Amino acid sequence: MILGAGIYQVPLIKKVKELGYKAIVVSPMGNYPGLEIADHIVNSDTRDKDAVLAAAIEYDISGILTTGTDVAVPSIGFVVDKLNLPGTGFLAAQRSMDKSLMKQCLVNHGVKTAQYREVYSISDAKKEASAIGYPVMIKAIDSSGSRGVTKVANDDEVTDAFREALAVSKASSVIVEQFIDGYEVGAQALVSGDRVDKIFIHNDVVTEPPISVPIGHSLPVKLPKNVEEKCVEVINLAVKAIGLKNTVANVDLMVCGSEVYILEIGARMGATCLPENISIYNGVNIYEYLIGLAVGKPLTIDSDASKQPNAALLIRSEKSGVVESIEIPAHVQNHPMLIDLKLDVGKGEHVNAFKVGPDRLGHVIVISDTSSKAELLAQELVSAIEIIIK
Repeated sequence: MILGAGIYQVPLIKKVKELGYKAIVVSPMGNYPGLEIADHIVNSDTRDKDAVLAAAIEYDISGILTTGTDVAVPSIGFVVDKLNLPGTGFLAAQRSMDKSLMKQCLVNHGVKTAQYREVYSISDAKKEASAIGYPVMIKAIDSSGSRGVTKVANDDEVTDAFREALAVSKASSVIVEQFIDGYEVGAQALVSGDRVDKIFIHNDVVTEPPISVPIGHSLPVKLPKNVEEKCVEVINLAVKAIGLKNTVANVDLMVCGSEVYILEIGARMGATCLPENISIYNGVNIYEYLIGLAVGKPLTIDSDASKQPNAALLIRSEKSGVVESIEIPAHVQNHPMLIDLKLDVGKGEHVNAFKVGPDRLGHVIVISDTSSKAELLAQELVSAIEIIIK
């Protein structure tokens, strides 16, 4: 059973079918590409844990999983507990989904994280932001894909950020968090049982503040060895603190000098082509690894596999409108370092100005000699693609 049928669940659905399983896809009906390839469709909100459990029992599933979204994670934990399946249980899933529970758990276990407060009103948000010290981050407690996350520089900016956070949340409170000025990186932690099997730390490319949204990633990470080791140490502590099991965890970290802070850790694999980045880098199909965890047949990761530097970057639009034309130059399509070029839209389709991940128009994935060179090449190829929006 796969929760979600969006662009980031499609490769997972395809791999499930390729491995000989039936793909039971839970999603509301709509323009979701995963619905077209599902073996069975459960027309339900992925957050409706009772409906998901009922369908899981009906189909007698072997495993349950998702990728690229946080909102479905508690439903997975609920089913895992009720049907005794491999995976992260409901309590840990809730901790990984709810930023307030997550932060409190990290603090209680001595894991270094940004100072924070949970607030229920704009006046309290201003009070706590002043106490922490501007700038601060205002975050929705239970959203995913960087929705409702804004950097705030002063009291005047708090109101809009608070309202935006509440608008994308099911909660009645938001998080006011210390802004850590440093170098942001991410990681994917492969957790087999309750043990961290392997950690892939990656570079992140994000949009400019006040709302920083991931638009690309690259490997290997550009960090000194001692700092990389600290990242591994703090990730292991966080996985244990939250109680994650049998999952690929998505981790956001901030490096400030020689210190490493956990910003967030989720019980699901990252999006924005991260599974492809890791698969190219280490030679293991990370979707297959995740499926193995979900059905109790984990794959072995080859630590000695050759490492191929690579980068992915989203294709985006600066304005909303209808696609009038798409031109991909021959030198882009035929570039020897291009691994994948995918367009999600076609002529005549409506697109949104890029604000969050689902607003993407497509992606490119490239390889090169270093991650820095791969990032530059990805940007060069994306810039050469001409999409006219009217």
